[in-house]
Amino acid sequence: AKSGGPADSRVVDWFWQKTKTALQALPEKPDGILVSLHGATVSDRSEDVCGDLLESIRALVGQQVVIAAAFDLHANITDKIMQNADIICGYQTYPHIDHYETGCRTANLAVDRAENRPLKTACVTVGMMAPAHGYTTGRGPLKALMEKGHALVSQHKIADFSVFQVQPWLDVKEIASAVVVTAEEESVAAQAAEMLADELFSIRESLLGEKLQTVAEVAALAAENKSDKPVILVDSADSPNAGATGDCAAVIEQLLPWRDKLKIAVSVNDAPAVRQAFEMGVGATGDFRLGGSLAPELSKPVTVTDCTVKSLHLGEIYLEGPAERHQYRNLGRCAVITAGQMHILITERGQNNGDRQFYRGFGIEPTLCDLVCVKACTSFRAGYEPISAAICNTETPGAAGVVLTELPFHKLPPLFPFHPIERKDISEVKCYR
Repeated sequence: AKSGGPADSRVVDWFWQKTKTALQALPEKPDGILVSLHGATVSDRSEDVCGDLLESIRALVGQQVVIAAAFDLHANITDKIMQNADIICGYQTYPHIDHYETGCRTANLAVDRAENRPLKTACVTVGMMAPAHGYTTGRGPLKALMEKGHALVSQHKIADFSVFQVQPWLDVKEIASAVVVTAEEESVAAQAAEMLADELFSIRESLLGEKLQTVAEVAALAAENKSDKPVILVDSADSPNAGATGDCAAVIEQLLPWRDKLKIAVSVNDAPAVRQAFEMGVGATGDFRLGGSLAPELSKPVTVTDCTVKSLHLGEIYLEGPAERHQYRNLGRCAVITAGQMHILITERGQNNGDRQFYRGFGIEPTLCDLVCVKACTSFRAGYEPISAAICNTETPGAAGVVLTELPFHKLPPLFPFHPIERKDISEVKCYR
């Protein structure tokens, strides 16, 4: 499932019962169990669903069976997770393009452990979080940090490492970023984890990202752009991938003065507006009230006048990737309406905004636009960086707000950037299992 609010505990119970039944049906005790998790899942009953699941599996199969878990880079690695999994691996890329490789790392280490290779896991936590738009492993200080870890692996000093930059917008009591290192000697794993955690602490300020631009500034940049490549307006605060609703039309409203001057691609998740477009039919013209249909407390509807229904769709696309390439997605019924040169894609389900097929699948070609609005944090960069003239992180409203200190957290322990932290606040290294 994509990110969202707390899961209904009945879904979690159903998932565990399916898992438990499958494990109990095995003809003999397995050598190992591989589990694919996100790592920041909460329910209406638990703030650590992934830890609960691993704990339940451990209780069922005993202490000798190897349990290996693969996680998102944004996982919240809790003590319960570390106590119950022998092997822990996280994505090493952001944008996430190493889903497959992470699964391979996890499985290979699990086999090694099951074949009695001495592997020890060390973990250090750093009390910090950063907005997901502010960093990438493709460049800058986080790339340099990851390269240090990769060098330790290539030199055979350690077996594996993960730097977990914890999921922002996660409001729970036990939360921190973490570094997890696996090595054959406990002291080596501990030393490497401490070194990488210290480096993560050192770059905390840079992970907050650059100064946000206004929509008007991005539009002006697109008007001046002569490169024949589009300018990308990043509406990360309303990113469905990050758990937002995708129904904010604030960007559309602020771009209306440019509707006859720039060729623009924008989107909004709005089932009532899709229904209106289908009732009107292709070629019909009229006014549309867009946005605010799912989270009216976060954004207000915007009226766009003199729109033409350009096309209607069932919402089926195959992702272009590179992440999740060829995977099928269904966005529900969709409609493309035009207001001057502004092309507005309206969906019944907002997801995968960062994939270029999100627009291409409905007849909107990003490379032929002056300005493309992408409701994503960093996942879009893998596809859009090669084709764009500029990528502009933009100040917009939404549930995945990029200025974390302005969001209504209630449960967090002292964390950066909400509170200053010092090196002494980095946790002591712990070695598990």
